[in-house]
Amino acid sequence: MTLSNIAKVILGLAIAIALLIGGSVAATLYLVAKLTALPPKPVFDNKPPNAEETAATPKPATPAASPAASPSPSPTPTPTPEGYLAKVTWPQGLLLRTDPSFEAANSGGVAVNQQVRVLEETEDGKWQRIRLESGQEGWVVGGNTIKVEE
Repeated sequence: MTLSNIAKVILGLAIAIALLIGGSVAATLYLVAKLTALPPKPVFDNKPPNAEETAATPKPATPAASPAASPSPSPTPTPTPEGYLAKVTWPQGLLLRTDPSFEAANSGGVAVNQQVRVLEETEDGKWQRIRLESGQEGWVVGGNTIKVEE
């Protein structure tokens, strides 16, 4: 082999290696940019009604009851709320599930800093059954709430 043939082989290999490295870098940058993009914020259908919507709904007037002799009403005991108040601390909020399992169906969501009532916990503490202010109940992953004063 002559010197010019050796130079051609070396130059050909260098160009091939440069093309492979350049293509790999370009593909990596493209994939990293696509995979690190943030998804859109989820919107949950179970939001409680706004105060404006509640105030705009007129309540039907109740007819005045005719005064009749009735025994004095005995005071009804107020039911003590079960569980304790807690606040969600997980930054992305929590998924509300129908059962204490990752395979259970999602029944809604709870936003960060939202107050909930913790009704019970599993024995291992990995799941908590909660009730939202709207009355909806479900299970969330334990350890993502802190107890607040009532």
